[in-house]
Amino acid sequence: MIAKYKNLSGKEQKMSRQKRLNNIRPITVNRILYIMLLAAVCIFAWTSGERLAYISATVLFVVPAVSYVATSIVLRGIKVGQSVPPTIVKDQQGLILVYLHNPTPMPLAKLECIFYGNKYAIETEQEQNIPVSPYNSAEGKVPFRILYRGLYEIGLKTIIATDFTGLFRISRKYSKNIKILALPRIIEFSNIPLAIDLVAESSSRFDIRDEDYSVISDIRPYVPTDSIKRVHWKLTAKRNEWMVKIYQSNALNHVNIVLDNLKMPVPEEEMYSLEDSMVENALGLARFCLNKGMPIDFLVTDGNRTRAQTGTSFGSVYHLAGDMQFDKSPLLSPVSILTQILNDATGNVNTVIFTATINAELYERVINAVDRGNYTAIIYFAMDEPNPDSERIFKLLEEGGLPCFRISSEVSMYG
Repeated sequence: MIAKYKNLSGKEQKMSRQKRLNNIRPITVNRILYIMLLAAVCIFAWTSGERLAYISATVLFVVPAVSYVATSIVLRGIKVGQSVPPTIVKDQQGLILVYLHNPTPMPLAKLECIFYGNKYAIETEQEQNIPVSPYNSAEGKVPFRILYRGLYEIGLKTIIATDFTGLFRISRKYSKNIKILALPRIIEFSNIPLAIDLVAESSSRFDIRDEDYSVISDIRPYVPTDSIKRVHWKLTAKRNEWMVKIYQSNALNHVNIVLDNLKMPVPEEEMYSLEDSMVENALGLARFCLNKGMPIDFLVTDGNRTRAQTGTSFGSVYHLAGDMQFDKSPLLSPVSILTQILNDATGNVNTVIFTATINAELYERVINAVDRGNYTAIIYFAMDEPNPDSERIFKLLEEGGLPCFRISSEVSMYG
């Protein structure tokens, strides 16, 4: 039985309750019967005064205690191990492997293994019964599925054994936590609703920061500011005129993708889907740009960044986004990153910002960047209960005709 922590149907909820009742009901029945038997023997011993009756009553008192102690000792002696893959792509099914070894001569007919996982982000079995024979080992396989990108704890939580009399359920906690990293999906898109501009060649002609020195795109006459290393010696000798090489410039279509990793003050069940959407949309844009031949800088407000020139370099972007954690106080902000981009640029730049909050400072910086001829777009992720200030500023961006896009639970950036 797969007990989904989220979006359980009525039938699944009923099955989950029924399974819990099935584990508790035999214990309750045994206790009632045992109490009735003990009461009958005690009454008989008191009324008859027979020694055998007193011995029987004593045995009935002692046996449960002996059974409880013996089962506890055996349970503590059980050797337990588990393994979980260190990483998995979200929505793919994985397995928790549980290993049990009983080094004692006593059998455990039913050993209940209770598992834990984030109730909003992980679907897994809540428990599994594994019988362990004397001097033997047993293995259990528990399927699970992680719904959102992120780092989670998952695995075995508690082992419960029923004593030999069937009167007690004795538990042993398993304290070795296992962490698993769920990586985001890679989604291919054929188009996006962003009119990313290509910087005019006249603006990037002398921008040598992102040149590809393996490709010569043009030849032109020498000017005093050119480096002697750019001189095309063969053509200069042939024409009897100084000529220099112009290499293909990646600045023609370079895109800066800024991902805001500020943790938003929203309920936990909303937080995972919000953060997941931000990361996957940012990765989708990065993949789209690289497929179109547009190099990217992927910058996160936690201070990490990476550059990808071609589609083969997408792995560095993917792993940066996959390992990233959202923070209540990130090192940087979209405003500071955008300011740095504009200060470092020698020509016009393309910048797309993914954020769940828009403030007046960011609005002013975007306005300033657009006025200077830079393409600057904001992808705004609205919460279930939107921030009034962010909503107001977003409307100002829309009314001003600035490139912006609003993503909510009902709207996707890519359709």
